[in-house]
Amino acid sequence: MVKAVDTVAVVSSSVIIRAGLSRTLSTVPDLDVSQEAPDLASLDPSRPPTVLVLDLDDRERGRIAEGFWSRLPPLASTVVLCPPNNPVNLPAALRYGVRALLTRESATTELLIAVEAARHGGVHISTSLLTDVFPESRVTPHLATREVEALRWLVQGLTHGQIGRRMGLSEATVNTYVKRIRAKLGVGNKADLTRRAIELGYIPPHPRQ
Repeated sequence: MVKAVDTVAVVSSSVIIRAGLSRTLSTVPDLDVSQEAPDLASLDPSRPPTVLVLDLDDRERGRIAEGFWSRLPPLASTVVLCPPNNPVNLPAALRYGVRALLTRESATTELLIAVEAARHGGVHISTSLLTDVFPESRVTPHLATREVEALRWLVQGLTHGQIGRRMGLSEATVNTYVKRIRAKLGVGNKADLTRRAIELGYIPPHPRQ
């Protein structure tokens, strides 16, 4: 049985950002990057995408007017890269097909998780945007017990193979744990991972070496 392939359009005013997003998304086997464009008006309406990845990082501060969302390709599940501390109006965006909110600082693994959620009808909001989207909330990302254990070993400098041996897991399972941890905490590199883990109380300020 042949697996269905979804098409994705990448929209960003930055050539570099478009290229980076397209390169990352092209690694997904059943996803075809069919269009790249500097803005929504430049998309080919005869080839509507299944998924739209829309970079709004360079937009001026202030909420985007609801009418903007009506310009999104019909039926496309949209992943939006928001300006930090300036997210979109979520209820308005959801009505027009937005299914995920990230920033340019989000990890590659989180982008792929968000795209998968959007493709399957889910909703994903980066932890770095949660308190801006929902000002009344102060949501702490929840890590499972084994994820916390893996996080602590990772911060201490162990490789995925070493962590697997200590936890009695395969290296592939540890890789999955680490991807989930980075996505939940909304970080990419080890320095940001350590800082975020300390902020959330998952590790002490001076982890033991």
